[in-house]
Amino acid sequence: MTISTTKLVDNNFHIIVNSNGVGSETNQKLVDVLNSNNASSEPKVSIANIAYEVIGTGEVNIFFENDTTKKVVISGRGNYGLKPGEEKIKDVVGDILLTSDSNVTKYNIVIEAHKETGYTS
Repeated sequence: MTISTTKLVDNNFHIIVNSNGVGSETNQKLVDVLNSNNASSEPKVSIANIAYEVIGTGEVNIFFENDTTKKVVISGRGNYGLKPGEEKIKDVVGDILLTSDSNVTKYNIVIEAHKETGYTS
């Protein structure tokens, strides 16, 4: 099974996507940055917030297609991006992808990406 995503918002400020899936997924598209509203040839977004529920003992990795070093690893229930000390992941051109390991039974994620540069108004 592959990831199921629903774009909730795509305006001049941000993109919000709801997604769910199961374990053992590799490089599934979570946020389609390149085809978002008003994107130029090199749109850049930041990961502003991730609310998540990961069922099972595994982890889900969220990262940019063109820079796998800037990633968020999530497990259990919680959020990323609202607490002091959590790095704002930004300045990468490309879509936001997701990989889940085989110990994930299922997950539900709502991710908010802020549009930084490369958009027309």
